[in-house]
Amino acid sequence: MSDEILQQQINDLLNGTISEAEHRTLQDRLKTDAAARHVFRERMDLEAGLRTLFAADVSDQPAVTSPKPVSELRRPDWWRWRVALIATAASIVVFAVWWTQRPDRARPELAEQPRQTTPQEIQPTERLLGRLVQQADCVWQQAASLQEGRFAPGTIKLTSGAAELRFDSGTNVVLNGPCELAIETGDSARLLAGSVFVDVTEVSNGFLLATPEAQIIDEGTHYAVALDSQATEVHVFDGSVIWTPTEFGTDFEDRIPSGEARRYLRGDPGRAHRIPFGKRQFVRRIEEAVRATGGGDLLAYDGFENLAGQLRRGRSGFGWAGGWESAGRGRGSLAEVIDAPPGVVFGIERSGRRLLALRGGDSLRREFEKPIALTSPSTLFVSVLVSQQSSVDEAGSSLQIVLEPASDSVRYARRHSVTFGISSEGRPFVNNAGTIDESALLLTVGEPHLLVFRYEARARDAVGSLRIYQSGDTVEPLPPTAWTVHGTASPGPMEFKSLRITQGTGSATHVDELRIGPSWNVVVGPTE
Repeated sequence: MSDEILQQQINDLLNGTISEAEHRTLQDRLKTDAAARHVFRERMDLEAGLRTLFAADVSDQPAVTSPKPVSELRRPDWWRWRVALIATAASIVVFAVWWTQRPDRARPELAEQPRQTTPQEIQPTERLLGRLVQQADCVWQQAASLQEGRFAPGTIKLTSGAAELRFDSGTNVVLNGPCELAIETGDSARLLAGSVFVDVTEVSNGFLLATPEAQIIDEGTHYAVALDSQATEVHVFDGSVIWTPTEFGTDFEDRIPSGEARRYLRGDPGRAHRIPFGKRQFVRRIEEAVRATGGGDLLAYDGFENLAGQLRRGRSGFGWAGGWESAGRGRGSLAEVIDAPPGVVFGIERSGRRLLALRGGDSLRREFEKPIALTSPSTLFVSVLVSQQSSVDEAGSSLQIVLEPASDSVRYARRHSVTFGISSEGRPFVNNAGTIDESALLLTVGEPHLLVFRYEARARDAVGSLRIYQSGDTVEPLPPTAWTVHGTASPGPMEFKSLRITQGTGSATHVDELRIGPSWNVVVGPTE
């Protein structure tokens, strides 16, 4: 690539007119070409110096003042103005030449009209870059502009919580509140304050993260950046990154390999300071934020996120030994993971999230990372969001959620499994070791319901109870005194090895936010 093309790409980057394809080409060259990085730094140095010069001169002046004649100016001040004017004039000449010779010059240009936007609303002309996934307790000072859960370029400020930006380009960026981030293109952003975790996946062509003093060029990696008023920290979890300062007069770059961390003072970004890796904690996935919200007491969780389209890979949730596997007789395709409809459901913002879409006959099983052993007395809670998508009223259309006991005997496992869910008639039920108890409540098709199951292991027996919450119900902060279905006590298993979800052949159901834990508040989570 010639220097002329490189200069043109840098011009387009500074002017904000660079295309995504050209941006990727520029990133690829900067990764491999030290000379190109030198040219890039010089241009960034010039821009930063001019901005600093003009900002300093303007900020140093009183609110109202009379201009001094040139003869009264001190030489350093006069010289700085002269350099700035010469640089500005040169930039204007270069821009004028490019303007007159650019390929699209023949097209008529319309005068730019002022745009008015409504908060949280994207104009149809704005380009959508990806999806926003946020933790339930996010507090925004300036939220992203969204259209059906998808975000456009702009600055966002997260006061608390954790939110994940999933760029269509293949990079995921997790904001750790408090954080301020300017989204620039489909493969670049600028961190203004706080901390982020960046996951450049295998399908991405790279991602450029800038700070006020530097740019971070990835080399296929997972890394995190924390920025405050004193310094910037960079922690690399996998791969490596190149730190390139953009400050005026700095000629320095630093490659940070996997398992190492650096600290750069804001006033001296050209000097690296080694710091202990892993000392600072970053939220790297939304699931980690869920775990933190539950105080670390959640035994297992699945929000059906970060799946890369395949349930078997086990990339969603935590507390499991692997991914979901077929529990049916055949080895056909597993249930589909789809986008969740937007809106708030039981205090959880669903925009940009994913869910499990079960079709008739689907049966899935997932083993726990460690068998869940119950002492006597003890209690286990399971909660899940459920929305039936088709009418029932026919045999074989039930939804069963089954806690399977740890046993090598198939017969024992079947007889002592503990099951709850929705019957073929659309009614909540509990099946404790073969004894079925059912409620008269009829669930509405198409409406989300929160199912909370309690299993109490006592000295001589065990009992299961199910509480159903419909849309608009208030979820109590403590276990309720009245349950929708109260099961019959029977001798029960004291250890569960897996969980199975089976959809009857005559219906379809959406399932999400599966939580398993030792207490009510852990599995219920934040509520409105």
